[in-house]
Amino acid sequence: MKEEIILLNKSIREILEKSMKWFILILGTQLLTIILVIYIYIDMEKSSYHFYMNTKTSLERIHNVKLDSYDGTIERELTTEERMMRKQNRHWHLKYWFM
Repeated sequence: MKEEIILLNKSIREILEKSMKWFILILGTQLLTIILVIYIYIDMEKSSYHFYMNTKTSLERIHNVKLDSYDGTIERELTTEERMMRKQNRHWHLKYWFM
């Protein structure tokens, strides 16, 4: 029984030593994939914001008014309370970690 456990331990150790290189390779590939997905996500977010701001700027020039980028209404002077409410209501977003 003791010899079988030692033999089993040796065979498991050999398998782990042989497969460690593959494990590291797969783990590295997964990390690179996650980084790429985050980069693409942030890049798409920037492009949609850029599209929105271009549309907003065009509307402002056509109608000769200033639009509020928070809710799209005509821009006006905000009270301190409104500024604080907007700051507190800002939703969590992944881009705030990386920007």
